[in-house]
Amino acid sequence: MKKFDVVVIGAGPGGYEAALLLAKEGKNVAIIEKNEKNIGGTCLNEGCIPAKYYLESASYMEKQDYMQSCGVDIKDMKLDIIALKKTKNELIEQLRDGINAKLKKMKVTVIFGTSSFETSSSIKVGKELISAKKFIVATGSIHRPHTVLEVDYKQIISSKEVFNLEKIPTSILIVGAGAIGCEFATLFNSIGVKVDMVEFTSQIVPAEDIDIAKGLKRELEKKGISISVDTNIIDIVKSSSGVHVTMQTKKGNMQKQYELILVSIGRIPNTEELNLKVANINSDRGFILTDKYLQTSNNNIYAIGDVITTPSLAHSAYNEASIATNNILNSEKNKPLTVIPFVTFCQPQVASVGKNEKILKEEGIEYIVIKHFYKSSAKAKIKGFDGGFIKLICEKQSGVILGGAMIGNDTTEHIHQILIAINAKLRKDELANMVFAHPTLSESLWEMVKQ
Repeated sequence: MKKFDVVVIGAGPGGYEAALLLAKEGKNVAIIEKNEKNIGGTCLNEGCIPAKYYLESASYMEKQDYMQSCGVDIKDMKLDIIALKKTKNELIEQLRDGINAKLKKMKVTVIFGTSSFETSSSIKVGKELISAKKFIVATGSIHRPHTVLEVDYKQIISSKEVFNLEKIPTSILIVGAGAIGCEFATLFNSIGVKVDMVEFTSQIVPAEDIDIAKGLKRELEKKGISISVDTNIIDIVKSSSGVHVTMQTKKGNMQKQYELILVSIGRIPNTEELNLKVANINSDRGFILTDKYLQTSNNNIYAIGDVITTPSLAHSAYNEASIATNNILNSEKNKPLTVIPFVTFCQPQVASVGKNEKILKEEGIEYIVIKHFYKSSAKAKIKGFDGGFIKLICEKQSGVILGGAMIGNDTTEHIHQILIAINAKLRKDELANMVFAHPTLSESLWEMVKQ
């Protein structure tokens, strides 16, 4: 039996970060992943990185009319999806090699295979038994199945299979209008696909501020994307010509046919094979239950990332990796940070951080809302899109910035200005007394607080 100080299960962002931090402190660490191609987790291999790479490529096509108006002669611009897939794979391999090099440098033992707990202090990987003083579970999440739309990898796919497409469809139905659904809607729309999107709830990007959600819906519909909320898929019929779909809406049933259907209704924790009960780990609907220090019901086992109920974001997992490793190494325990930015890389981009109006109303905190539209931004006009706005929420009496949300150009970058302001407990008048460069998108934040 191999013995380690700490075994990390899962080599996604949270897992490999935790392994590196522990090894840096001199611990004998092993990290377990199903196979070498899975190093980097969902984020690297079938999520964040390939999705943003595809979106970046598609954004060039979306700008072709504006570029033409600027005097750039572009004719017959089209996407070579085979070439895009090839360079995407090369990018992933480069980044994966970088992770492997870090693990090797820090002398982390990498073990491949499917793992499950044998006892409260040991785990089986294939036929090999491994024990450790401490464990960190970071096995991530998997695609949430739909009750009607079973993925067949041909006519009905999940977000994972988008990156294996070798032919651009003429039409697509995207089921689920959360962050992932909206990103793929703009991707396919940008490359000339007829896109319909349906959402079971009453709002697209349900986790976002209602004003931002309304603004995004309006901008996506301007692009020709058809969006139907409060809609459920109740039946399908497949044929060689496509998938005939029956949708239930508030106005009655609706039927349409599509060449391709993308199911994007969220993800569920990847814990089914872990044999959690044997290790005395409590769970709820697959989610591992932890205390505020990320410790499970087994004091020697911690859990981070998508397997717990915190936001399913790579940057959240990085933070939890840091917290879990600190709490393993030190008697003084830390808690994960709660001010986490949420970003969606659709076009226009959407981002938010801190408390929104709904939360503040529930907490009984008096607040004020300030809005500023990019219509007055010279830089937004220069970039070819002046739609969208910034929404800032401040405490009414003090003016301290509590939260904010943005929709527009590059908001996934600019949201961090509000993140820093919240963490620094800045008041809006303090922000107004700073100097922002002109012409920039950032100065729109200054414009709104100096009013």
